[in-house]
Amino acid sequence: MKKIALLLAVTGSLFASTEIKSIDIFTNKTFVNQKINLASKSVDLIGQVRLEDVRFLLKEGCKVNSSDIEHVNFENDDLSIKIEELKGKINAKHNEIKALQSNISFLEKTSITNIANSNSLKNTSEFLKKEILANHNSIFALQKYIKEDNEELKQLIKKRANSKFTKLDFDVSCNSDVLISYPIYNLSRNGFYEINYDSKDKKIDIKNSSFLTQSSGVDFKNIDINLYTYNFSNQLKPNKFYPKYLDVYNPKSVAYAQEEVMMMDAAMPMKKMARLKAAPRPTFAYVEDTTKSFFKASNITLLSGKKTEVTFAKDEYKANDSLEIDGYSSAQAFYKVDFISKKLYGVLNAKLFLDGTYIGRNSLKEIQKDKESEIHFGTNRFIDVKKELVKDMKEEPFFSMNKLKTQKIWEYKITNNSSKIQSLTLLERVPVSKHEDIKVKLIGKSKENKFDKNGKIYFDLKLKPNESKIINFGYEIERPNKNK
Repeated sequence: MKKIALLLAVTGSLFASTEIKSIDIFTNKTFVNQKINLASKSVDLIGQVRLEDVRFLLKEGCKVNSSDIEHVNFENDDLSIKIEELKGKINAKHNEIKALQSNISFLEKTSITNIANSNSLKNTSEFLKKEILANHNSIFALQKYIKEDNEELKQLIKKRANSKFTKLDFDVSCNSDVLISYPIYNLSRNGFYEINYDSKDKKIDIKNSSFLTQSSGVDFKNIDINLYTYNFSNQLKPNKFYPKYLDVYNPKSVAYAQEEVMMMDAAMPMKKMARLKAAPRPTFAYVEDTTKSFFKASNITLLSGKKTEVTFAKDEYKANDSLEIDGYSSAQAFYKVDFISKKLYGVLNAKLFLDGTYIGRNSLKEIQKDKESEIHFGTNRFIDVKKELVKDMKEEPFFSMNKLKTQKIWEYKITNNSSKIQSLTLLERVPVSKHEDIKVKLIGKSKENKFDKNGKIYFDLKLKPNESKIINFGYEIERPNKNK
């Protein structure tokens, strides 16, 4: 076990040469890209990594001659030593408390009834009282220190989730820098959007951020973080085409096995930067390549065990607002904002602000690039909507006993109680026939502006301040009488 013996001899140098360049965060996996020193022939990897998951990012003319890994326990590195020393201090304080408690118990049981001299009795009593009080005060102080030590121990343990790390031995022939890429499992991400709509300037601001916490035991300094809006997938080509035959039997399903191929992008080359006394400021960008896009944050430092907010985008788009009444449901006027994004944003929770006022949180569906998107910002309480069912004719036969007819008509009274003109759309629902013998037609007095095939119907209107309008909406269903 020469490797372990060598490890123990270089206590404190563990991960000293670990040079993390970037992290690729997919919605289902995270990969770290690490630079290796070809002359050393060995490098420490973060966490427990399988050899088949390690990918050498090689340029043309480079070759991997051999590679091997070994999983090693953390024992004599700086962090492990600090943890064990702190545990020893805490244990010593607990033992001191036990000794003080035993001393208090002994003092309390000490008999002073045989002391005849009153002065001696008084002196002895005061001495016992003083000693017991001092011991209680010492216990109180020790318990306070133990609480502080436990909090420090908790923070140290949070720095590293793994009990082992991976030692990679390699033989690589190359005349340029080489990166290796492998998955890590001790990085958590809590992503969110902050979205604010300015109704005066008609613009929407979108901030894309994430709180990242890594517990590798190593501080990542001035790295790039590539945030992808989709799952990492190993499938690089479509499944094999098989003709579909109609026969008297059903063919058994075929399982398709595919070799796992890493499809990650090669790490982007690092730009040479002049050495500065101050650390470079974090920056962010949106990157598009041939088939995919991702958000990139640069010059990011992730201290082990510490939650860090990372900003990936701050964007502003022109937008338009309107009101949408869900007549088919709660019949309330919801504030809707439409805009066209120049980026692809994945599904995330969002904090919504309207003119700087916090509205609430909501889960947003994917915002697609160059396509119109809509976001709702709660209800507009200045719009009063009254809905009344004015006709409800149940199934009744007509012309003959072979058919039944149903009629329903609603009346909406919509009032604008605000001080400005409001554009509104009332959305309603009409049943959709799936059979040629079932006929559905509109019978309301108000003319719709749009009618979708799925039964969604639109009524557009504009209301001046304090103005009210009536929408009369209804439908008739004619169907066969099954009882005949």
